[in-house]
Amino acid sequence: MNRLPTRPVVDVLVETRGEVSLAAPDYARAKMAAVLERVDDPVLAARVKLTQEAHHSIARPCLAQAVVDLDGRPVRAHVAAATMQEAVDLLQDRLTARPAVV
Repeated sequence: MNRLPTRPVVDVLVETRGEVSLAAPDYARAKMAAVLERVDDPVLAARVKLTQEAHHSIARPCLAQAVVDLDGRPVRAHVAAATMQEAVDLLQDRLTARPAVV
C-alpha cells in the first residue's frame, strides 16, 4: 500500500476582540484549514484575529485578519463585513485568490 506523505497539521491561532460569538473561532479555524490544505509551500504558522467593533453605527463592524507564514514569507489578508461569518468567508476568499497562497 502506497501512502502519500502527509504535511504537518498547522494549529491556527485565533484571537478575538470585542463581543465575538463563541462559535466564530471554530468557524475561522475550519475555513483556514480549507485554505491551508491547498497550499504547496510549507505553512509554518497561521494566525487569525477576529474583532467585533462596539460601535453599532458602523456599516461593517466585523473585522477578520489573517497572517500565514509560508516558508518564512508572511501572507496577510484583512476584511470587514456586516457579520462575523461573512467576514470569515470573505477572508477565506481573499486568501484563496492570492497567488502566493494557492
